[in-house]
Amino acid sequence: MVNNSQDSISPLQFMFIIIQTQIGVGILSLPYTIYEGGAKTDAWIAMIMVGGVVQLIIFLYWFISTRFKATSFYNLMSKLYGKYIGKVLSVFYTIYFIFVSSLTLILFNFIIEIWAFPRTPNWAFNLLMSFLAYYLVVEKLKVIGRFHTLVSILLVTIVLLTLPAYPHMDIRYIMPIGDSGLLNMLKGGKEALLSVLGFELILFLMPFVDGTKKAKLVSASLANVFVTGLYTYLTFICLLFFSPEEIKLVPEPVLYLLKAFTFPVLERIDIVFLAIWIISVVTTLISYVYIASVGLADVLSVGHHKKTAPFIIASSFLIALIPRNTLSIGNWSEIIPHVGLLFVIVIPAITAVYIMIFRRNQVNEDAKKTS
Repeated sequence: MVNNSQDSISPLQFMFIIIQTQIGVGILSLPYTIYEGGAKTDAWIAMIMVGGVVQLIIFLYWFISTRFKATSFYNLMSKLYGKYIGKVLSVFYTIYFIFVSSLTLILFNFIIEIWAFPRTPNWAFNLLMSFLAYYLVVEKLKVIGRFHTLVSILLVTIVLLTLPAYPHMDIRYIMPIGDSGLLNMLKGGKEALLSVLGFELILFLMPFVDGTKKAKLVSASLANVFVTGLYTYLTFICLLFFSPEEIKLVPEPVLYLLKAFTFPVLERIDIVFLAIWIISVVTTLISYVYIASVGLADVLSVGHHKKTAPFIIASSFLIALIPRNTLSIGNWSEIIPHVGLLFVIVIPAITAVYIMIFRRNQVNEDAKKTS
């Protein structure tokens, strides 16, 4: 990786960066997405299965990282596949992260327009979010880690806001357990996996985490446990609150659940939730813009990702203005995550196999040099 940088982060900061990257736009519609994906009332089981799959992917990332301890994944691709192929792969990864950043802005605007500000133009919120992201993206990784850690305390509020729903839940809505069948749960799980993307940053950040190999693995695994637990919890309570016929009609079930309750002081709990959710969206955007900026800095061989961050921000902002209706937004939110599986699973898996078969001797030599 280019020199920018990369001051190290603690295992705790690493954990919260991953958590905040994963918990973003998808948290509002995840129960509906898994339900409609085929899992039906077993959506909560499908979410647990997704957590298991993500954990296996984390082991894959950990294997790659521990074989080249002080090398970022961008540099690793050039080291393994040669300068030209490695640069091409870095370019594709950078483009992918730019489009994910744009998709984050697109979906954020879509929700905000429906629930709070229907007359505010999209470009205004895009500009505001881009400015907030840029303010932190140009900083060192340690600063970003501190911010992600600081705002993570707000995630507890998400659980607290759902407590009024407890008296209105009906366990019969999810009975009989397992009725949808394993195949349908797997189909729903695939949709859930697309909604929890963000853990791929583990592959890029793990070399810059202080601590032992075990500490890094534990931090990444705890992040996965937390995200899986939170998403499973929200899916479970939505399934208990909405009947099977109702949940088909609420594309953002978490918000609809909160909208059903009021307090003497707070009439719109869903708006309070949105305020907290916006922070999670900002942290997701920061993470993706940062890693895209680092990738572009590596491709162009410039000294610091701060020099490439404005280009990444501007590109994400402009791309986010392209979709203008619900159909095009739906197409973007379907295509980009599916393409992401190539970068999240396929390329890392090929890289791991390549390391094991063809580069074992080089790995051993590098391990001796760094020991």
